[in-house]
Amino acid sequence: MQVRRRIRLASSITRLAVLAALVTSSAARADDVADFYRKTNITIGVGSGPGGGYDAYARLLSRHFGRFVPGHPNVIVQNVPGAGGLKGANSLYNIVPKDGSNIAILQNTLTLNQIAKSSSVAYDVLKFGWLGSMSTTSTICATTKNAQIEKPSDIFTKDVIIGTSSGSTAMIPAILNSLAKTRFRGVKGYDSTNNVLLAMERGEVNGVCGWGWDSAKVQARSYLESNAFKISLDIANEPNPDLKAMGVPFIMALIPDGDDKAALQLILSTQVYNRPFAAPPGVPADRLAALQKAFAETLKDSGFLADAARGNMDISYMGPPEIEGLLSAAFKAPARVQDRAVEELKQAGWGGL
Repeated sequence: MQVRRRIRLASSITRLAVLAALVTSSAARADDVADFYRKTNITIGVGSGPGGGYDAYARLLSRHFGRFVPGHPNVIVQNVPGAGGLKGANSLYNIVPKDGSNIAILQNTLTLNQIAKSSSVAYDVLKFGWLGSMSTTSTICATTKNAQIEKPSDIFTKDVIIGTSSGSTAMIPAILNSLAKTRFRGVKGYDSTNNVLLAMERGEVNGVCGWGWDSAKVQARSYLESNAFKISLDIANEPNPDLKAMGVPFIMALIPDGDDKAALQLILSTQVYNRPFAAPPGVPADRLAALQKAFAETLKDSGFLADAARGNMDISYMGPPEIEGLLSAAFKAPARVQDRAVEELKQAGWGGL
């Protein structure tokens, strides 16, 4: 019995020694990370110019992020505009130091650039060190009473005259007409969504489509409150909670399964990670983990959320595993679905090919 007690005691001492070594090692790594960031600024790259949505989200993060990174580094923003975000993505992947001192907010459409095998792509989205995304969005169609959209099926049976400016307000209706069999008829020549709204008010057009809900609910608040027009369609892969509560018809519930729907889902999948942040590949694992943890903690912070609310900015945290899962699913989609999605984007005038 005495021998057994000595064996159990020795075993317990061994386990405690191993545990102590692990704790000491973990603490040492944490100290190393904090020491690095005490001496090193963090630069957030933005693949577009100052003043846009991506820039606004990067600057919002920069004001709070350093409080949650070990060592509390200064955080600065650097704009790297060009080629629809491709220049910034290529820089993050190939040029900036891979020591944890550089991260970037990346255009969510970079996945589609890669699927389309654009010659300008010099990155692999599957190899970035993802920190997470700051928001999810839906795209909407809004119509006036003149459009006579009374029930969800009307969007497929009635011609709707819409105003288009550029980008998504021209592309999304064209894609929906092809893949969902809607009947939008675009009127070109408007410089901005604001001008389209004025045209709706004057009765020149009866709607707008391809408008980001995160912008629309701020930009069109007075129109919605006065019932000058209504939201007629939620265009996304998952219903937006705000729009669902309003009873807005959801596009994926209205169209049949098949390759057309799968191609539309692939195109819209990037909306789910609407404002994604990443580090370059090859960042030391302990520093990447610290950045990921700091990103998640920042987005839960009351001061950060109050700052976002003052700027009317939607915040919805998505973690690295969710982003990586969506990326993996996109690249695992059947080749015919990927090809169809790329062809539809091309026909709609997308410049990312």
